[in-house]
Amino acid sequence: MRKFITDFAPTVVLDDIKVNITKAIDAFKPFEVSLTDEEKVGARSMSQGREGYVRLVSTIATQFPDALSRADTPEDLSTSLDYYADVRAVRAGALQLLEITDEILLGSGMDNMSLSDRYVDNLQISRKNSSALDLNMRDVDEYNRRFRNKPNDDTPAPP
Repeated sequence: MRKFITDFAPTVVLDDIKVNITKAIDAFKPFEVSLTDEEKVGARSMSQGREGYVRLVSTIATQFPDALSRADTPEDLSTSLDYYADVRAVRAGALQLLEITDEILLGSGMDNMSLSDRYVDNLQISRKNSSALDLNMRDVDEYNRRFRNKPNDDTPAPP
């Protein structure tokens, strides 16, 4: 099996990313909105299909501000739409970073399991010649008993 991780990101790069993520979270915290489950259920939010509708309403309201109530100004909706677009761009970057990190973790985990399987195969052979190794390998045996080849709930266990 091929190795997925061929280059490790230097610790300084990882530390810099962690620091910058923390700074971004801290900078965004004052603007956080905490919605209750009741507020979320059935809420009329602006999905992608509705964004065009809202932008059209904003354009028309800007053209006909006198048709709105005195309490409303077209700039409120226009400003809110701009903010929505900016936050969505932040979200896109965060999702891209999340996808990159998920793929790196998956590849690294696959490499780790592949290497550990190979090491266990060699250690199992060598344990016959070393009582200390045999004693240490009992922990590996216990892991294998507990976690290896567990059948799914819908898959019948072998007889």
